[in-house]
Amino acid sequence: MTPPSPPSGPPPTLAEVLSDRVLWWFLALGLYLRLYTLARWPMLLCLRDECTYLALSQRIFDGEGMTPAGAGWLWAPGYPALLALHELIFGEAGGLRVTQALLAPLMIVLAAALCRAWAESEEQGRRAARWAAALIALSPTLIFFSVRLWSESLYLTVLLGALWALTRARAVTVGRGLGPAMVAGLLLGLAVLSRGVAQYLGPLFALGLLWGRPRAGAPQVVALALAAALTVAPYSAWATKRWGSFTLSDRTLGQMMWLGDNTFPPITFDHGVGLTDPQEFDRVTATGRPHCEFTGDPAAWDACETAGGKAWIRENPGEFLRRVPHRLAQLMNPNSFLTRHLAMGRWASLPREASLGLAGLTVGWSLAAMMGGAAALILRGRGWAATLTALILGYHCAAIAITAGLSRYRVPLDGLLLLWLALALGDLPGTRRVFTESPARGAAALLVALVLLGLALRSLGPGFL
Repeated sequence: MTPPSPPSGPPPTLAEVLSDRVLWWFLALGLYLRLYTLARWPMLLCLRDECTYLALSQRIFDGEGMTPAGAGWLWAPGYPALLALHELIFGEAGGLRVTQALLAPLMIVLAAALCRAWAESEEQGRRAARWAAALIALSPTLIFFSVRLWSESLYLTVLLGALWALTRARAVTVGRGLGPAMVAGLLLGLAVLSRGVAQYLGPLFALGLLWGRPRAGAPQVVALALAAALTVAPYSAWATKRWGSFTLSDRTLGQMMWLGDNTFPPITFDHGVGLTDPQEFDRVTATGRPHCEFTGDPAAWDACETAGGKAWIRENPGEFLRRVPHRLAQLMNPNSFLTRHLAMGRWASLPREASLGLAGLTVGWSLAAMMGGAAALILRGRGWAATLTALILGYHCAAIAITAGLSRYRVPLDGLLLLWLALALGDLPGTRRVFTESPARGAAALLVALVLLGLALRSLGPGFL
């Protein structure tokens, strides 16, 4: 059985989506859980990349621009700039945690709107929107990251917004306005400025506009590209001129290859399977290829580190390929930084039974997103939305497969997969029919779920409390 195509009419507006009063309960609950977590466990101390983000933002605040802070790699500027803006306005960069918590309702309503737009029927869309709101609002991992100073929560919100604008753009007929496509391009540009991995999403979004409608999509692709370029160009021009080498958003590939394409095993920072102790990290990395000398030019440093990584791959092609499943297993770790936080006793006031329960809930949510979401995408996915989602997921996984893996990098992907899980839950009888009546789809969904489970199990035990 092949699932029917989504309705051809225009997607509902955000106002129409919000007309469902049930959604408001999840919006309020999602916001409450984030603000309560922030107030109950302030978590003022930064950890690893959070500290680097704060150091970068301080340099921006001090008027030095986006320059390396204690390391040679140049990160995407969006998140440090937001931190610096919060320090300027509120006197505290860490106030971005509150802003991220307040943005939770926007993330939830965008997820619900996408489910309404991508559903195969209006009734499935309404149910799926409620499921998506619940899954996003109550996700322990998404709650945790919304009150920490990593960029995943912001990146997911911007990515969902870009997908929503793209969905609206596809409803525009030939010769009509290009506004939604330009909004999609603007948000895509913001995603690029937020995370370096987003630098190559442009062609995928262009395909999303062209799929099945090349005549209407062609001018929209131009509008999308123009808006994205205008968003990214000011920083790109500044960074390129300052460092004398083309820089679109960030220069971190070399560091990632140093972590994953070196003589020591690919490094991760998750509890139980990674190097969470700085002294142990120094001991392990001292056995591998040393860093290039940093002379103050991050572009030159990144080029040197990238060359070192490529040389290692040429000299060790077999080992490089054998590490791909290992890196993917690091990415598919069903634990998260929340379970690491609990294991390290950073929420000491939480009873151990509650910590175990919260850690178990986190693992269960991750497995549901990975296995359930991927299976649902295969079973219910069809057309441009399913294709674009699969390409976005595949691209992010491929980027990790050749460098280094970490559960944190999967957080935005879980958000996308939860949309498809919600779509499947919104029409369970139809999902069961596809599974039983379409052997190919059913077998593919089961196979992918089992592969993901196998990868997840490699880190499940050691990463748990």
